[in-house]
Amino acid sequence: TLISLNNLAGLYDSQGRYGEAESLYERALAARERVLGKDHPDTLTSLNSLAFLYWSQGHYGEAEPLFRRTLEASEGVLGKGHPNTLKMQLNLASTYVGEGKILQALAELRRMDARLQGFVNAQLSSTLSEQVRLQWLRSKSTFQDAVFTLGVARVESSGREPPVLSGQRKREAVALAANVLLRWKRLAGEGDALIAHLARVSPDQKIQAQAVRLAQARTDYSRLVNLPQADSEAIDAARARIEEREVELAGISEEFQTERASRNMDWRQVQAALPPGSAFLSLRAFQPANFKTGKLSDEHRWLALFIPEQGDAPILKDLGPVRLVAEQFAKLRALGSKAAAKELYATLFGQLNGELAKYEHLYLAPDGMLDLMAFTRLVLPDGRYWTERQVLHQVRAGRDLVRDGRVDKAVRPHPPSAMSEAHPPPSSKKVDARPRITYELLIGGVDYDQFPTAGGSLRSTPATALSSHPPGTALSTQATQVSLVVANRLREEHGQFNALKHTGPEVRAIEQFRTHPDYPDRTTRRWEGRTASEGRLKHLLSPAATPPHILHLATHGFFLSERSGETERPMTLGGLALAGANLGAKGKKGPDGEDGILYAMEVRDLNLEGTDLVVLSACDTGRGEVDYSEGVYGLTRAFRIAGAKNILMTLWPLNDPLAKDFMKDFYVALTGSNPSPADALHKTRLAWINSKDERRRDPRYWAPYVLVE
Repeated sequence: TLISLNNLAGLYDSQGRYGEAESLYERALAARERVLGKDHPDTLTSLNSLAFLYWSQGHYGEAEPLFRRTLEASEGVLGKGHPNTLKMQLNLASTYVGEGKILQALAELRRMDARLQGFVNAQLSSTLSEQVRLQWLRSKSTFQDAVFTLGVARVESSGREPPVLSGQRKREAVALAANVLLRWKRLAGEGDALIAHLARVSPDQKIQAQAVRLAQARTDYSRLVNLPQADSEAIDAARARIEEREVELAGISEEFQTERASRNMDWRQVQAALPPGSAFLSLRAFQPANFKTGKLSDEHRWLALFIPEQGDAPILKDLGPVRLVAEQFAKLRALGSKAAAKELYATLFGQLNGELAKYEHLYLAPDGMLDLMAFTRLVLPDGRYWTERQVLHQVRAGRDLVRDGRVDKAVRPHPPSAMSEAHPPPSSKKVDARPRITYELLIGGVDYDQFPTAGGSLRSTPATALSSHPPGTALSTQATQVSLVVANRLREEHGQFNALKHTGPEVRAIEQFRTHPDYPDRTTRRWEGRTASEGRLKHLLSPAATPPHILHLATHGFFLSERSGETERPMTLGGLALAGANLGAKGKKGPDGEDGILYAMEVRDLNLEGTDLVVLSACDTGRGEVDYSEGVYGLTRAFRIAGAKNILMTLWPLNDPLAKDFMKDFYVALTGSNPSPADALHKTRLAWINSKDERRRDPRYWAPYVLVE
């Protein structure tokens, strides 16, 4: 049969019997063209196999026209955004690299960028299966790895061109790599999370309805793409409906308009958003692509993108293997010595130290295991802690600097450049017509063994049900079922939530000095014991309510371990313990209908629009799931989606008495001449580093606090 013929050709190919394989591939191709037609998917598979055979032998001139023909046919049969079409497009780009045609390869990768974004966003927004989600992320990462490999000039060609890029080729390769990193980093799930948030808790019913329609359009598209026999016309029509729904939603929702525009983020826009005396550094794990074999290296490496405040080009650096950094990070955690901290800084940032030292402020976007690193405790070549040289601002991604208005600075115009793709900058300023938020909410001294007593003020709101999709959908029901499994795992893995005896005094001390006659327009609310309930918090932070200016949560944070093969979303695996959590972990519900466990997915649907600061004064709240493509999924992401501007979290369990002291000092620094949370945290760290108290000078007590801006 034709299938057997093609399989035998594949066997010969794998054994290096290329002559025999070529003959069989050609026979299979001719037969399929005659029986099925030139544009049948099976015919395209044979054509692609023959092209691969030529390519694997370095016969790029013979492979190129076949790959071009395969791509053109696939675009017509399957559609431009189909995963198989995208794979063929990457094959063609790799062939161009093999031939030394770098500019043609970059042009193909730029076209692929836009297509892949549309496909991946739709897929991730409409699937609950973690295995499926990771499959799409890996396909997207392969494209990124190819782009990053070109950007750092780790290129092996046919020999007709030097492996090190220069001139225009290098400039364009670096610019594309910079833009791809900025656009793709932590993008997966970001759009669908915002759509779900708008569909569930937006106070505008028109926005809610339009968000639900968009979510359904994405689901329809995903279903069509995954059918055994693709219908290119139906797929194109579904993509057009998504585009139409997105335009409609962007027209009435500034939040979605900004998120949509950020998909085309350009490195110039990040540079323009930087305030005077600052720079941006983004870190990313990648696997170098071998364009001769078509495979990725088994070795993961760190990529650094550095964008200075001024300059005509970003800087892209290969910082070395992830394995070495992981070993040194483990050593630092085990020893806690300044020598280990200095060694780790040298390994990661030694190449860039001269550039980094020029700036008073550095905006830093880590990735993967580096999300769990306290950068402030790393030691510079001169022996100082990094935080003593400059203010470190941690952000999730470079897009945050522009789209959320994090930096109050006008965008500087830049002349057109071959390195900068023309996209209009997204609007970053939100107009808030609500009254000024003046109250602060402090939660601590939680009673984990008792639910709240019945009462109207304790009731919950339907908008915060544990679901990642609009209510009433099949995916919403599946998500609820998953949450029951997660609750059982919480009981199995975490056990009891023990009382944190120092958190009650912590919030009382904060309340005492935050309630001051010099600030009559500021009020403080404090919840302790069984009054610190999940239902009460959800009711206070419902869509129609006014959220607090500061939300302080001195309670247990948790994150369950990842189990491969289970359909779990990372945002269902992390959360906070509130009143009655120990009963809730046993499957019980309180009078408010809640279990006392506030999962990250529930946090996402709270109303924190206008909240300037959320403080997570608890253990391990910064430790979400480390995923190669998207980094940490945890409470910080959920609070950001809910609307919080800044989140102060901890990276490891703390000594509670010293945690109380640090929090008090932080709030003292935050009071007065209206400093930013970042400035207040930096001031507090420096005070502890220079303290006469030896315990306070120990980085174990001042370094775990990380502010995500």
